[in-house]
Amino acid sequence: MTPVEILKDARELISVPERWTQGANARTKKGMPIGSAEHNAVCWCALGAIGKNSLPSSTEKLEAICFLVRQIDVAVSAFNDEHTHPEVVALFDRAIAAAEAQ
Repeated sequence: MTPVEILKDARELISVPERWTQGANARTKKGMPIGSAEHNAVCWCALGAIGKNSLPSSTEKLEAICFLVRQIDVAVSAFNDEHTHPEVVALFDRAIAAAEAQ
């Protein structure tokens, strides 16, 4: 997957508030923290959404994260945990636009 595809997939994954979380990469239906690639995860943070469908150390995954980082002045996990769902989705929109412009 390209960085743009990773960003778009992650954005789609958390596009509705019920599939987004704070304070953990992912959560089960009961709200328990879990790894983002686990089959029983039902909601993800920004980084967890990127990690769900990409290889743990892939160059493309790291590039996707870099596009997010360039849009903010804090770590992606901090931004996710300190901002609202619409603000996090808007961050993905800005990162996707920047990635597509390259």
